[in-house]
Amino acid sequence: MNYVGHITTFVAAVAAAVGLSIFSMGVMAEQQEQPSKNTVDQSSVCVAASDEQALGCPEGGMFLARLAINESDLQNPLILENRVLNTMALYCDTNFEIQHTRTGVLCVLTHERIGTPAEDANAIEAVEEASVEEASAE
Repeated sequence: MNYVGHITTFVAAVAAAVGLSIFSMGVMAEQQEQPSKNTVDQSSVCVAASDEQALGCPEGGMFLARLAINESDLQNPLILENRVLNTMALYCDTNFEIQHTRTGVLCVLTHERIGTPAEDANAIEAVEEASVEEASAE
């Protein structure tokens, strides 16, 4: 009787392992069938140190954002890491790999989050005007 329990447990474990293997192979096959990421032209890298320069770079191309480092950045590594993170968030397409060093960030450029100060000011003024109009309508 004791052997029957062990054999039953063994058969159930083998069946579960085979089932999980088949399931994982199916999931991996689905992932491989998905189209690969767009290829990025790596023949050139656009280098910029400001938003204005970054806007002149082609979107979807390789991009190096140069960080202007001063003495206080080197003395406080948290400030430097914060600047690197902000640069990544502003310029980089997060669907692609991002590389960074103490002097800059290398990534695929997106213009989605880059705006000129005039555009940002107009957007803020438009929101303020809309909220004033809503308040006066009530």
